[in-house]
Amino acid sequence: MTSTPPLSCGPCKYEGITKDAEKWCTFCDEGFCSDCEKNHRSLKLTRNHKMIDTEDYMKIQDLSVDLKCETHGQKLDLYCKCHHVAVCAMCIPSAHNSCPVDDIISIHDAAKNARSSTALSDLEETISRSLESVRQSIRDRASVSANIETEEQTIQKKIQETRLRLNKHLYELEQQLLQELQIKHENCRSRYSKMLKQLQQTENELEKLKEQTEQMKLFASDLQVFLGTCKMNITISEKLKSLKVEIGKEKSFAMDLKIHPVVISFINNVKKFGEIYITEKNLDLQLKDAKIDQAQTQIRGSTRNVLDVDLQFSLKFAVKPQLQISGCLILCDGRILIADFYTTGKLMEYDFTGNYVSDIDVEGRPFDLTEIDQDRFAVTYPDIKCLKIISNKISFVEKKINFKNSCYGISSHNEKIFTLVQKHGIMKIDLTGTILFTIKFNTSSMVYIAASEDKIYYTDENNDTVNCCDFKGKKIWTFKNESTRCPRGITVNNDQNLYVVSSNSNNLTLIQHDGKRSIEVLTSSDDLFSPFALCCNKNSLLLGYKKGNMALYHVSE
Repeated sequence: MTSTPPLSCGPCKYEGITKDAEKWCTFCDEGFCSDCEKNHRSLKLTRNHKMIDTEDYMKIQDLSVDLKCETHGQKLDLYCKCHHVAVCAMCIPSAHNSCPVDDIISIHDAAKNARSSTALSDLEETISRSLESVRQSIRDRASVSANIETEEQTIQKKIQETRLRLNKHLYELEQQLLQELQIKHENCRSRYSKMLKQLQQTENELEKLKEQTEQMKLFASDLQVFLGTCKMNITISEKLKSLKVEIGKEKSFAMDLKIHPVVISFINNVKKFGEIYITEKNLDLQLKDAKIDQAQTQIRGSTRNVLDVDLQFSLKFAVKPQLQISGCLILCDGRILIADFYTTGKLMEYDFTGNYVSDIDVEGRPFDLTEIDQDRFAVTYPDIKCLKIISNKISFVEKKINFKNSCYGISSHNEKIFTLVQKHGIMKIDLTGTILFTIKFNTSSMVYIAASEDKIYYTDENNDTVNCCDFKGKKIWTFKNESTRCPRGITVNNDQNLYVVSSNSNNLTLIQHDGKRSIEVLTSSDDLFSPFALCCNKNSLLLGYKKGNMALYHVSE
């Protein structure tokens, strides 16, 4: 492997001295040795320039960021907010003289908070999602490549099996025809043989009568000749009469063969054993679009007051057969998934109008669900101690992640999965199945969880509490009052506020992100009794109840 040559000190090189640089000035875009760096920092004009190690600069030197104006070759030191473009001083009178003065700002002012800007965050998210999309495409193409090999082997086997069946059938037809030939041949030969035997017997009798006539003529008396002649005439007449009758019945046979017309047609007309055909369909893979034209503003969480939220009833439907819903999910395309861990052990799909679509064939009994992105969702299976990442297009299991103990509640954020594993705690897992960290908890009364950018929320049904902690497990707040008796399903909305359903208090509570305020936004009726499961997707809220009923609400803010 060839090593990268060291960077030269710019000021020293200008003086004709060759010296390696130890620091790099991101403002001057030039390297500095230790002595020149001291001089650079001593000047008031360059004192606040940012210096980085040359090793760090080597990591980004191939980054295609041009710090000079392509038109004038001058340093880009200004930013036009009107056109969202970096410019040099010479660009202003030539191309931006009509832009408002307030829209021309220093490039350094425009670059403030760049590391915490939504643009950089969106770029990172776009790269991550695009990378995952490409990897998904690679997995898909590898899968279909393997499938085409399997299909070729299957077709080869089918051709061979068809040939064997054809051979077997032709052999059976051949044997059947040969057997028929043998029977008919034997029948004809038997009839010929019988007649031939009868003629030969008559021939012998006539030969004998001829001999007797010769002897009678030579040695018998006239009386004996007379009487013998009369008797022999009668005998011959009877023999000939009988023989004439038999000959009249006799047939001559000629055997021939007529091949079945379908066989002849097969020989003459069938020019192919079969035909290989290819079915084409459009690739069902989509690359996520980049988020563009976003202002660079510092990231900050929403603090919308919980009192500003209003629920509007949209739909109610019953899941049949009646079951106890453990988890539910609204996919981004509006489809509804329902998990029944306690009774049937089924994972079911319904459309956005509440009509049953199908059961999703799964191994194990599904408990809880979460949507990872527009292409995938994840399901926990406590009975077989695993979670599965499933494609929501074809219900194909992309990844199975096993645990030592049962996993129950599940949530996802930024394509990372959070799940509650008995006797371990809450685990954060990436899409390859790597455990990124584990927050150890006493999980005996914990079932459901939810995750946000930097916090994890979980319900404790025995202690009637809703809890919030950071990613290190440090508890931030605990919420408890009469509105959350036996809290179960929990979800985070777009404003970082929490919806919680409680089965004993039979209601839905909205808790503010800091845990300080709450409002009971929904109480149960007779047919919507004892809520267990909960899912929020944009402005839709789905509740699953103990008796197998579902309710969908629109959230207006």
